[in-house]
Amino acid sequence: GEKYLVERNSNPEVDYERISILHDNAKFGYLGMTIAVSFLAVVIANFSTSRVAITWMSVVVISYLPRVSLSILFSRKSARREINKDNIGPWERHFFLSSILPFICFSAAVFMPYGESRFEAITYYAVIVMSLLAGGVLTYSTSLPALVLFMRLSMLPLIAMCYWMQEFMSVALGLTLTFAYFLLSRLMTRLEKLLLENITLKIENQHQSLTDPLTKLGNRRRLLLHIKDLIPVSLRRGEQFSIILLDIDHFKIFNDENGHSAGDKLLVELSKILVECSRDQDLVIRYGGEEFLLVLPSTSLEAASVLTERIRAVTKERTRATISAGLAMHSDQEGFEQLVQRADKSLYKAKESGRNKYVLAEAVSR
Repeated sequence: GEKYLVERNSNPEVDYERISILHDNAKFGYLGMTIAVSFLAVVIANFSTSRVAITWMSVVVISYLPRVSLSILFSRKSARREINKDNIGPWERHFFLSSILPFICFSAAVFMPYGESRFEAITYYAVIVMSLLAGGVLTYSTSLPALVLFMRLSMLPLIAMCYWMQEFMSVALGLTLTFAYFLLSRLMTRLEKLLLENITLKIENQHQSLTDPLTKLGNRRRLLLHIKDLIPVSLRRGEQFSIILLDIDHFKIFNDENGHSAGDKLLVELSKILVECSRDQDLVIRYGGEEFLLVLPSTSLEAASVLTERIRAVTKERTRATISAGLAMHSDQEGFEQLVQRADKSLYKAKESGRNKYVLAEAVSR
């Protein structure tokens, strides 16, 4: 399982989706395990002693505390948006490692001192385990290592005990469980492959709906989703952000003189320049036509001006076009639409005063 976690080649976006699903599904897994432990404790009490049942149940509950704490921590960090596709990978390893001890403690139920009623108790245990596996396939379906770990630690001791008892019915049960084990092993691999394909398809569809087909930049829908998260985070941290609204000077004339194909190539080239000049945390949007919008987290107007000047210089160097831009910094008193309106007014001033320049928007009066 650990080797699988280390060597597996994966897509960070796919990992983010499937590991998030894994931790979300774990909440339902705790409910199923609680019911299973309670029922199995009754079985142990009936076929062994109440003291053994209470001891076993207490050990299982204690062994689950680290994983429950992990789930709580993951939920809190997710709510604060501290977990992303770049740092979510270790959370699958943490989940896997924190599952080993509770799974071992749970499977210890097969070795309880049942006396002459061992086969009957083992049969109950087999029914509970197979029911848990049915739920486990859904709970751990997006993490094959966790699923395989649960199946091995719950089924292999049971199968070994069935053969060790050397009774006709126990051996028959062991053969049945052995067949089920190998069948589930093959089905799990296929299930995971199918789920990963579905997650990948979902992500691809999301990208298509949030991406401009020509420039491959984000579109306005992508912008709305980004701003929905950015503004609350900025207000909470007390960090302002700035935007740059820019467009290509005389783009219509360029299209008329060089053709629409050349105009499209210019848009693509400018998109590349914007991405190259900006930071990883910046959002670059094709706002419409020849207009582009850059959202710059934790950035002052001075820093945005430096970036704009770099974009303007690189554009002039690598293309036959120039750009004009309007810059504005977000204020606590305004919404994002008002911020864009201020940047748009500054862009208009840049156009009116000769183009190939940028203008800073006036600060919002308090």
